Amino acid sequence: MENERRQVRWWLKGLAILLGIGLILLWDWWGEPGRPSTLLPMTSPILAEDVVQGRLNAVPSAPTGDVRLTYRFVAQHNGLRELELLLARSGDPDPEENGRFTLTLTDSQGNQLAAQSLPTRQLKHNQPFVLRFPVQIDSAGRPYLLTVSGSDDNRVTVWGYTVDLLEETNLSLEAGPLTGESPETDVQELRFTSRYQLTWLDALRRLGQLLWQNGGLMLLALLFLLLPGALLLQLRPFRHLLPDPMAKLGVMLALGTAVWPVIWYLFSLLGGHFSGWLLWLLVVGGWLLIMYLKRPVTLSPRHLVTLSFRRHWHKEHTLLLLLLAVGLAVRLLAVRDIIFPPWVDSVRHGVITAVMSQSGQTITQTGYESFLPVDRFPYHFGFHTLSSSLVLMTGQEIPRLLLGFGQLLNALLPLTVYAGSWLLTRQRRAGLLAAFLVTIPLFFPAYYATWGRYTQLSAMLLMPVLLGLTWRLVCGAKGWRRTWPLLALLVVGLFLLHFRVFVFYVPFAGLVCLLSWGRNGRFLWLTAGASVFLLIPQLIYLLQNSAPRQTITARLPGYTAFPTAYYTAGWDRLFLWLAGGLLLPILLIWLWRRLWQGRQSWTAVPLIVALWAGLVLLLLSGEHLGFPSINLVNLNSYYITTFLPLALFLGIVGAAFWRWLRRQAELLQIAGILLLMPMGTAVTLFGLQQQITILNEQTLLAQPADAAALAWLDENLPEDAVLAVNSWLWLGNTWSGSDGGAWIVPLTGRQTSTPPADYIYNRDLADFVQSFNEEMATVLDWRTPEAANWLREQGMTHVFIGVRGGQMDPAQLLQNPAVERIYGRNGTFIFKLLEE
Repeated sequence: MENERRQVRWWLKGLAILLGIGLILLWDWWGEPGRPSTLLPMTSPILAEDVVQGRLNAVPSAPTGDVRLTYRFVAQHNGLRELELLLARSGDPDPEENGRFTLTLTDSQGNQLAAQSLPTRQLKHNQPFVLRFPVQIDSAGRPYLLTVSGSDDNRVTVWGYTVDLLEETNLSLEAGPLTGESPETDVQELRFTSRYQLTWLDALRRLGQLLWQNGGLMLLALLFLLLPGALLLQLRPFRHLLPDPMAKLGVMLALGTAVWPVIWYLFSLLGGHFSGWLLWLLVVGGWLLIMYLKRPVTLSPRHLVTLSFRRHWHKEHTLLLLLLAVGLAVRLLAVRDIIFPPWVDSVRHGVITAVMSQSGQTITQTGYESFLPVDRFPYHFGFHTLSSSLVLMTGQEIPRLLLGFGQLLNALLPLTVYAGSWLLTRQRRAGLLAAFLVTIPLFFPAYYATWGRYTQLSAMLLMPVLLGLTWRLVCGAKGWRRTWPLLALLVVGLFLLHFRVFVFYVPFAGLVCLLSWGRNGRFLWLTAGASVFLLIPQLIYLLQNSAPRQTITARLPGYTAFPTAYYTAGWDRLFLWLAGGLLLPILLIWLWRRLWQGRQSWTAVPLIVALWAGLVLLLLSGEHLGFPSINLVNLNSYYITTFLPLALFLGIVGAAFWRWLRRQAELLQIAGILLLMPMGTAVTLFGLQQQITILNEQTLLAQPADAAALAWLDENLPEDAVLAVNSWLWLGNTWSGSDGGAWIVPLTGRQTSTPPADYIYNRDLADFVQSFNEEMATVLDWRTPEAANWLREQGMTHVFIGVRGGQMDPAQLLQNPAVERIYGRNGTFIFKLLEE
């Protein structure tokens, strides 16, 4: 009878789960009625750029009557979904005009896929126009024909460019038999963007390709990162401290991420140089040693499995593995169409990795020798010891390695979040829920990818475990006091990985020590003393080299402004509102249990986490509240780390609520499931879509076509070539390359007019870059020999123009008699400056 009742209860709960999921899917099918307009849709088609030609300098004459403009292009992806053009017209729209403007798309067999005709009085100059049509499932590699036509009194045309840029496009102006003369135009390309819709089938196919391309690197990176932690946890004092297998794996990952920078740092101080064979010897030898130390103590495989696996493995661990796999999948899909990591920061990481992989030492020992005339490094090099090690071991190209390795770290961060939450609470469900929030619905840390924030990402990988071990050291049982050496290694590693994240950690350690009334405080002091001792050489170096001419400080406009754009991104503000609403009830529960019942409460940990997050926010808000603030960090750099306290807080509270719900009557449990399942399904569906589309297209400086141009440059240009590149004012007075030219220095070693942003550490180089770019901004016509002469006077020998482009117009340079094009393909150009 009891078994039958239990089965009925399980059936009822299963039906409640299915009903909850079904309700939210039905709401989505109806178009999400009632959703606030300020919130992004839960689901929508995933669109991405297919063919892009963004240059413009001319317009063909408006097609009228039987004169038509045809543009042939080849789709690069399956799922072709829409085309975007930029309209042009003479004069403002006249309400009385009766012209019509028509766009027609056909496939290679002449089948019409879409046609749209609009009155010209509704169309404005420089108006983007999007032509949408049914998804073309097998469009990759297929040609399509776009026809632009109009009535006899049509005044509207489209923007174009006078240079043939793309290899698989063709533009022509055609006339019917009634037209006497064949029309002509100088325009050879349209200003044109096609977009494709990612389908489930293509997503799975592309994911398989990405895993095939990056699987070897990821496996090696995992073995490399886990090795130091695995060895340390084999030591007798730490062997049995972590019974939870996934928490142990997370601690191993954090320790490895911290210890490798420490090893590089100390080995370089002693004059050592890492090489590929040495690193392979360490990795292979280390894992052979671990296999020897963990050799079976019994000949019974059944007994071994029962003791070491079944006893400690739970369904939460299986769910966590599934969550990590999903997280890796969506993060790989997010970068499926790029081969260069985005933004300015990635170029910096590229050149530092190039320097360190060439020398086998930390950059503090060598400077930027052979890449930049810079001999000091007031920055953190911890992440670059990891990337340089992998470059030395694999020989893989730096951009691809940074991109793949960065996404792997991003996908692994939920593992250390789980480990940190488990250390704080010893609750598997709390860790699983916190890991879920970081993996899927939260905007950060996934958005780090669009900035190339790999140093901060690797530091945040350590932070959860650092918080958890700090809590256990001070408030845990006696056995945890032995972990202070591990904590010291994590602290040193965090400092070497990212100064700012280290600054964010310090208040947590102080709060834990203060609120525990100094309990076990001496072990924190031991940790601090050992950390400072190990860091003395680095601290001295930083004090001697930490005043670059272009330091970013709070004096920059908007430096201390609150990043409202991040707050409104995605659905994150809903989680912030939820955490804020729960804070007072959690505080009341803590007071009730602590003061009235005189016993410990689970609420202590979420309150400490919330207090830490609030204290750091307060310390960084001095300019807004009327007291001094810290110039090294700002609200922007802090806000993008708050996903961690938010996930920990909600994970712990959510697990406690679930424990409470399971103790209630069956009817209340079913009601709770009916409430939670739609919410969980909604944030999961939204989060998956958000993770796949997380990249900001504006941060993609280098495009795939730039890779071929850079490879040609490296093979064909002399070593002493100096290239003028397009640039833009990035931050403060710091300039950055604006297209693929930004990667010339780290990938080829040639010098450019705007090298990676580390040039600010050399006063003379910074003065040259600033004056060059300010004067280049005044050059309005690149067709004249005077423009080429000016470039030569600045020491330039060549010009590089990437797909994205910038100030220098290739159409004008092609008309310059003092310039010779020596490379031109798919929107990239290399010009040689001729002798006077």
